[in-house]
Amino acid sequence: MSSPPLYKTNPLPRSLYPTPLAYKHADFSRQDESADSEWYAQPRFVQHIDDPAIACLKSYYSTIIKPNHSVLDICSSWVSHLPAELKPQSMVGYGMNYAELSKNPHLTKFSVKDLNVMPRLEDVPDGTIDTVICNVSVDYLTRPVEVFNEMKRVLIGGGTAHMAFSNRCFPTKVVGNWMGMSDEERRRWVGGYFWASGGWEGVEEVILKEQKEGFLGGYEDPLYVVRGMKMATK
Repeated sequence: MSSPPLYKTNPLPRSLYPTPLAYKHADFSRQDESADSEWYAQPRFVQHIDDPAIACLKSYYSTIIKPNHSVLDICSSWVSHLPAELKPQSMVGYGMNYAELSKNPHLTKFSVKDLNVMPRLEDVPDGTIDTVICNVSVDYLTRPVEVFNEMKRVLIGGGTAHMAFSNRCFPTKVVGNWMGMSDEERRRWVGGYFWASGGWEGVEEVILKEQKEGFLGGYEDPLYVVRGMKMATK
């Protein structure tokens, strides 16, 4: 996988992680363990990252997603952060709120589903997706290895998965000790999901935008992607 020179990429090789790579129940416990279906019952037509980060993510996806691609957007909502003019051949969304998903102009099909309850993408056939994306939501997955196995199943050989996130979140709903991690530790943590599910290569972090002071004061959101490529069958 390649990126324009303005993006900094660093490999996250398997050697960074323990053998075996396993997780404890506490790694995915949350402050608020109430049903996510209740939490997401009301639509939130808001942006979860700031405008500069959104512009950066749109630019990134414009280099990754092509018009002939079949795209899967997991943990989707009313926006997928693709440029308006970029229309993939097909784009399937899995999210938690019908009203949000129905407003997403990029989705050609969507399903309302809680992947923390049933981490299956049963409506998507094996080996039919070119690109998987997940925007600012990987930190809410309580069964990430199962979800990553499903992403691998539906991707074509050589297809890629892109987990984009910032440092913004709903603190009571993120997993384990996410709030206590540095951004570097979070990127490494997400990289571990690829290796724990197996069958990936080229796992790396992409630093799209580091946190910086805004033009009118305050701070602009950082933005990162952790990505991997499904191994092609030989």
